Amino acid sequence: MEYELINPSDPYTFIAEDFETAALVVLALSPAYGAVSKDGSQEVPVFIFGPSNMVDEWYTEQFGRTATEGLEAKKLPLAASLESMMLGGFEDRKRYSAALEAITDEKKRQRFIEQWQDGRSSLNDIGTRAHKIAEWIKTKNKRR
Repeated sequence: MEYELINPSDPYTFIAEDFETAALVVLALSPAYGAVSKDGSQEVPVFIFGPSNMVDEWYTEQFGRTATEGLEAKKLPLAASLESMMLGGFEDRKRYSAALEAITDEKKRQRFIEQWQDGRSSLNDIGTRAHKIAEWIKTKNKRR
C-alpha cells in the first residue's frame, strides 16, 4: 500500500507491505513524522509532543507486540519500504515508478534515484536518509 509521509518539509511517499511496516518506517525516521495511507484508512500519528512511552503504548495497542519485536520480525520489509521512499506525492510516484522500470542498468538506476531526490526544496533530505537506513539494515542483516 502507498503511504504519504507526514512531515514539515517536502512531500514524500513510500510503499509498505502492511500497516505495521509503515509504522516502522515512520519510527525509523523520526517521531516528528507520521504517515497516512493513500486511501486514508490507516494513519501513524506524529509522536513528537507526547510522553516518551506514547510510541510504545500505541505500537503495542496496534500490533500486539513492541516496536523492538516488530523491527526484529520485519527488518527486510522495513528496508524495502525505506528504499521506496520517494520525493513527491502519489501522482509523482506513477512517473517515478515508470522511469525506474525502464532503467535496467543498476548504476543508471541509482543515479536517477539520487537526482530525483535532489528536487527537494528543503535542506532536510528525508529520502536519502531513508535509503541509507535501508542499506544499513540490509548490511547488518547479512552479517547475521
